[in-house]
Amino acid sequence: MDFGSGLVEALQQMTTWSFLLWFLIGVLNGTIFGLLPGLSGSVGIALMIPFTFDMEPMQAMGLFVAALAGQNFAGSITAILINTPGSSVNAATTYDGYPLSRQGRGGFAIGVSAMASFLGSLIGIAIIIALFPLTRSILLSFSFPELTMLGVLGLAVIAVASRGSMIKGLIAGMIGLLISFVGFAPIGGDVRYVFGQAELYDGIGAVIVLIGLFAVTEALSLIVHNQKVAAGSGTTRLGRSQVWEGARYVFTKPFLLLRSSVLGTGIGLIPAVGGTLAAFLAYFQAAKTVRDPKFGQGDPRGVLAPEAANDAKDAGAALPSLAFGIPGSADWAIVLGAMIMHGITPGPNLIRDSPDIVWMSILVIIGASFVSSSFGIVFAPWLTKVTKVRASLLAPLIIVLAVTGAYGIESRTTDVLLAIAFGLLGYAMRAIGMPVIPLILGLVLGPMVERSYLQSVETFGGLSAFVTRPISLVLVVLTVAVIVFEIVSNRRAKVPEEAKREGVRSATRPRTLAIIALFGVIAAVALVLATDFREQSRTFPLIISTVMLALVVLYLAIALVPVLRRRFGGVIADGHGMEQLMHVPDDLREQLDEAVSAADGSGPDPAAQAGTATKVETATAVEPAGEQEANADLAARMRNSIVLLVAFAAGVWLVGLAVTVPVVLFLMMRYVGRETWRTTVITTVVTSAALYFLFVSVLRMPLEGGTLVPF
Repeated sequence: MDFGSGLVEALQQMTTWSFLLWFLIGVLNGTIFGLLPGLSGSVGIALMIPFTFDMEPMQAMGLFVAALAGQNFAGSITAILINTPGSSVNAATTYDGYPLSRQGRGGFAIGVSAMASFLGSLIGIAIIIALFPLTRSILLSFSFPELTMLGVLGLAVIAVASRGSMIKGLIAGMIGLLISFVGFAPIGGDVRYVFGQAELYDGIGAVIVLIGLFAVTEALSLIVHNQKVAAGSGTTRLGRSQVWEGARYVFTKPFLLLRSSVLGTGIGLIPAVGGTLAAFLAYFQAAKTVRDPKFGQGDPRGVLAPEAANDAKDAGAALPSLAFGIPGSADWAIVLGAMIMHGITPGPNLIRDSPDIVWMSILVIIGASFVSSSFGIVFAPWLTKVTKVRASLLAPLIIVLAVTGAYGIESRTTDVLLAIAFGLLGYAMRAIGMPVIPLILGLVLGPMVERSYLQSVETFGGLSAFVTRPISLVLVVLTVAVIVFEIVSNRRAKVPEEAKREGVRSATRPRTLAIIALFGVIAAVALVLATDFREQSRTFPLIISTVMLALVVLYLAIALVPVLRRRFGGVIADGHGMEQLMHVPDDLREQLDEAVSAADGSGPDPAAQAGTATKVETATAVEPAGEQEANADLAARMRNSIVLLVAFAAGVWLVGLAVTVPVVLFLMMRYVGRETWRTTVITTVVTSAALYFLFVSVLRMPLEGGTLVPF
């Protein structure tokens, strides 16, 4: 059977009722697991495998590929509505999707995501069909040096991502890299930074970190400030017209759509790189190439770019997976395993002997993306109503769902504790205006860069391969160009003097300095521990911890030494870059602006002021009694929320999840959210019962006890 006739055969089999039924089940599976933070589409695909033993290979493949292709858009729904990405590939969507929800335009954002996802998938499929004849030469041109430099290019985006708070962003990136070193070293066999915990031998999963940094952190912010997601937008329409407006918007940005889709397809072609990098690179190429960017403030282009890249990535990953049997992503790795179980051997022989399966996979990707996106467009008016739910109800439920989702990944209490810890870390980073994007990039790209670099040195006998191989050399030049461009653009940026002074004041607050100093302690500890590793295992930890410690020392020196602060204060100043992506609630931003105005507006020149403390006292003195009371209430909610979150972690460790969840949910709703007794009791009972039924009866995951109550 030749490749062209395989298309006719595939269409004949795909139009049967049995195939269409399994196709729809696969899309539904991908949509559900994509919607649930912590339960990625990979989990859904894996859960279906045991039920497909007696199925026809073509139907089974349709089921698996439909689940794979249906998950990406679904993950963007929670990313947009509650700032909780369904999986790591949707993380970049939160930075503009969630601000749009806060403006009451969640339906518009979902419409943009739905149409961008479908069109990105369509463009990606068109590209890989054209590239099938060239697959071998493309894939074989990427070796260890190329993979290394591709990861380095992604890490260089840290510098771009941190514009306006460069050192904070770089420190965040170093933290992400240090986290990526936890567990077995890729080469050398050392176990690093596990502190005797066997559960950390395999490292810290990116999903756990994302659950903490996004879901837990955002829920804390919501309940502390007692806001709905769509704050102050009660009159905004949420009907289907808003969704269609978002869908039509995508067609007004054809070049951005095409660039993002091509980028996503290209990243998908490279085995094991993954969609997270594709989404972030698409996001930042958009931020640097569009006119009048307002990224981080609710710019629809910040939703369009990563979502188009996400779905195009799956199309690109299909090519190495089907043509060479090399998984283009984690999801495709599971699909390939299922293919082998059904007697289908991926690779060049598959294209020659069974082109109908190849064509079926291609067509199912398009169909699943269309059905999943249509689901979003049809149901978005109802989905957006979640943005109008009271924070006192929504935030505790998000926290409970987040930590139980973390537990559901591998049924480990350690994952729950880590999710809570990263939630607190994210809240601390938000409090000092430190961007989380670099942390995520460091975490995702760290293992690939370290492994590929060590393999490059060992295989090619040194560093010469990075500049003698054409593709690697191009990536080196591109990386240098990105960094130089950012430095030059920063130097040419015209920032008003008052904005610079305010940026320095923000960067030198006591809590900021305390948290930065704590990161310095972490870097010092990591540096000392790294000296005990073997040579291959310690190279990257030594480099990263040393650089991080140097950045912290530089930051503190500029902040604490008056002469350095006056001359180099702009280096550490919070500016107009990524700290805007931290989604500071609108009313809190207004409060901060009012406090600054009260402190600076009517007094003498800020340069002549005694210092930040005097300004704060001045602002406090002019505050009305009602505002003082509101600030005290906000501080109490913050304190109580953090205490309950720490108690959540302690309770899970001591008595287990089954006991801790209802207790903490009740306390958080009643004493932080101040819900009525009736609402609190009903919500606690229903939520706890539903979670128990899901884990014990549906997923067959027994809820482990704790240290004091093992059961």
